[in-house]
Amino acid sequence: MTTAADAYTPITMARIREIIGFPDQFIAEKKEPRLGEFAMRFIAHSPFFCAATFGADGLMDVSPKGDPPGSVRILDPWTLAIPDRPGNKLADTFENVTATSSIGLVFFVPGLREVIRVNGDAFVTDDPELLGMLSADSKPAVLATVVRVREVFGQCGKAVIRAKLWEGDTRGLAEAATLGGDFYTLSIAEQAQKINNSLGDLVNGGLYDVVEENYRTELF
Repeated sequence: MTTAADAYTPITMARIREIIGFPDQFIAEKKEPRLGEFAMRFIAHSPFFCAATFGADGLMDVSPKGDPPGSVRILDPWTLAIPDRPGNKLADTFENVTATSSIGLVFFVPGLREVIRVNGDAFVTDDPELLGMLSADSKPAVLATVVRVREVFGQCGKAVIRAKLWEGDTRGLAEAATLGGDFYTLSIAEQAQKINNSLGDLVNGGLYDVVEENYRTELF
């Protein structure tokens, strides 16, 4: 079948790099194999995230997930547990996870422009103790997805700023997640040595100003 997509020509990754360039060292090296203290606090205050999975047929699926803050449980720095609530029983995410195990998560905190991303391997369990731990409104989770963390990293807030996503959330989740600080100061604190090697003097207070200037001048 011919569609509108057939009118366009794909380009190679080499051509993409010609257009967009390459990331700075500290961005290229920002991925960590475990959850740090700030990443755990961020996830604990996130009431909304998206889960990306793919099936045996290679097709991708992205599912939005919403729950009270703290519903996603951090079992240790390498493990997350995600509750499943009653839904439409389509089970696309479960179909994919049981076929390939790969999962990608993007966590949002209302009022914060930046997000935390987690990539890893997942499986589904009906362990009664874990389902009880993941209860909401006094009801245990229907199932639980356990994620073995492989990569953790933050992503800048340009998409959230462009979308004007947060308009006056009143719960104070952003301040609770950052303890009144800011995303970049706390992110640096978790990767101090690695980031110091690539950012130098910017670690001592200058990175926030650089990021803000980038948001002002390179949003579009």
